[in-house]
Amino acid sequence: MSLKSIIKLMDIKTLGAGIIPVILGSVYSKYAFGKFNAFYLILLIVAMILIQSATNMINDFFDFKRGADSKKSAEEKALVSGEITPKQVVYTICLCELIAFIIGVFIANQTSYYIMLVAIIGGIISISYAFGPFPISYTPFGEIVAGITMGIGITTTVIYIQSGVINLNTVFVSVPTTLFISTILLSNNLSDMEEDREVGRKTLPILLGIKSTQMLWVFNAIMLLVITLVLTLVHIYPMVVLVFVLTFFPYKSIFDFLSYDKNNYTKNRTMGLIGNIGLKYHLIVVVGLLIAIML
Repeated sequence: MSLKSIIKLMDIKTLGAGIIPVILGSVYSKYAFGKFNAFYLILLIVAMILIQSATNMINDFFDFKRGADSKKSAEEKALVSGEITPKQVVYTICLCELIAFIIGVFIANQTSYYIMLVAIIGGIISISYAFGPFPISYTPFGEIVAGITMGIGITTTVIYIQSGVINLNTVFVSVPTTLFISTILLSNNLSDMEEDREVGRKTLPILLGIKSTQMLWVFNAIMLLVITLVLTLVHIYPMVVLVFVLTFFPYKSIFDFLSYDKNNYTKNRTMGLIGNIGLKYHLIVVVGLLIAIML
């Protein structure tokens, strides 16, 4: 099993969805509650990379077993291309989950075993996303489940690990991240509509249609700005965050999204645009919070 095969299995372009809530939650903990542990931050980033990678592998494994991945996906799917065997994928999943579990036990022992409950629930949702007679990935609820689990679930848990605090404010902070992660999956499903329809999936884009899904995508991107304004008005975010977001937000990516047809061949472009919006938005927020901390 080569490094290239492992990278394909991990699907590294999606790893930001797991890392962003960890960084945001840690920095917000320092801003709002004055508490931050750099060692926990490093451990959490490693754990989230492993968990997100394992989730991607589980999804690819069951898609491959069901025949949902076609030869069109061979360049990005190690199982389809034959570079790796199903047994090797299972071993890799188990290794990733084991290391992440050990990290989780350590952090829970240092903070609270509430963390393990969250981890167990997250693990069940992760497996249910791709496994079973009615996997979540075959329904219109994938975006909602992924957004809430990784957005609200991870962000609030990270803030709790760093500060020992969980309240409505920490939930509200996680809403833009929830929206971003949901839109990542929406982008993926929008690009894969034809293939998903052929294997019997009923994803949200299939239910809504291309035009309505594109409007939802744009709405979600704009809502990042609106929610930031609201968070500033209710004094959850400092004013510097709002100023930075309004100034440096990648508006052009929204217009670029509307300029081409969405299909499997333009998938990388679509994923790149939502990645650009989400990563830049969260970077701007984090920089704004760090400046507020230093002032």
